[in-house]
Amino acid sequence: METIIKNIRTAAGKIVVANMVVLGVAACSSSPAPWTQQDDSPWESKRVAEAQNVPSDEAVTDTSLNDPVLLADPEPEPIVMQEPEAAPAPEVIIPVVVEDLTPEQEIMAMSASNYAVQVYASKNTASIEKFKSNNDLNDLMTVKTDRSGSIVYVLVEIHPDRASANAAAVGLEAKTGSKPWVRSVAGLQKIVAQ
Repeated sequence: METIIKNIRTAAGKIVVANMVVLGVAACSSSPAPWTQQDDSPWESKRVAEAQNVPSDEAVTDTSLNDPVLLADPEPEPIVMQEPEAAPAPEVIIPVVVEDLTPEQEIMAMSASNYAVQVYASKNTASIEKFKSNNDLNDLMTVKTDRSGSIVYVLVEIHPDRASANAAAVGLEAKTGSKPWVRSVAGLQKIVAQ
């Protein structure tokens, strides 16, 4: 630790000596420092040149300089507070209901990716209507199909996917006692009689 302190003292001493030598040499100069000379400013010549280039008020012949000058900022426009605009009324989508679509037209207008649960099929509508009323299936659709030139009416319930159609088929089987057939609406659309 003593060695480090001695080295620091020695280095600090050398720096102090070096600074003193530099100051002494500068003090021994034969001419005074430029900043001590009152009339010997490097900027004095520039100030004199600028003073010579400034025209006097009498020598001004440009009339545009005599135009009035606006000394203050113009009066700001008054801020008028406005009521916030009311949000536009939400668009009301009114479903278009076409009353006169036949069940066949409804099936043809449906997405082919839907599924139909076919509960009953018959060659006459009277048999279909009797089955519907006996099993309380009045909300199911009766669709006229063409099977190889023969008209067959089928009683169907439509679902958006196979899983819900399969679940409905289980419930309908328990209700009617007959096993329904789950088929794609695309397959049903191929045999719809127009």
